[in-house]
Amino acid sequence: MRLRVLAPCHENWDTMEPTEVGRRCQACSREVIDLSGLTERQARRLLAGRRSCVRMRVGDDGLPLFRREPPRLGPAAAAMALVACAPHTPEAQRLAPAIEGEREPAPIERPAPVIPEAASRVASAPEPCPPKPLEGPKKPTKGERVIMGDPWE
Repeated sequence: MRLRVLAPCHENWDTMEPTEVGRRCQACSREVIDLSGLTERQARRLLAGRRSCVRMRVGDDGLPLFRREPPRLGPAAAAMALVACAPHTPEAQRLAPAIEGEREPAPIERPAPVIPEAASRVASAPEPCPPKPLEGPKKPTKGERVIMGDPWE
């Protein structure tokens, strides 16, 4: 995304009134959207169809710096699960039905497991870890600065 603020605004962000997606500037009565803690995809979605001022971290070149996209593990995890379910050993492949019409062998009758009385008194699963707090806007590091203004001027 090639947003560039040519005339930065010098109003104080901390004194602006919070809104649903940013803050309202008292000087110009416009909404200012903070892009500093967003990924580029989130920023594009948020700015679609809006003409708001923005607050963003920029590099030395004046272009916005966005948070990195989280890795997409969904497709890889699904593929791994499918591979794990497939028969791997020659013995398993021999036992697996090769044709849909082939009958499966009758299940082996096994006695119900005996659960000792003490097992029912064992402590339940541990408490889940509390969720991590959401990250706020990232502080600028060396070579970065936060600017605010209208990128559509």
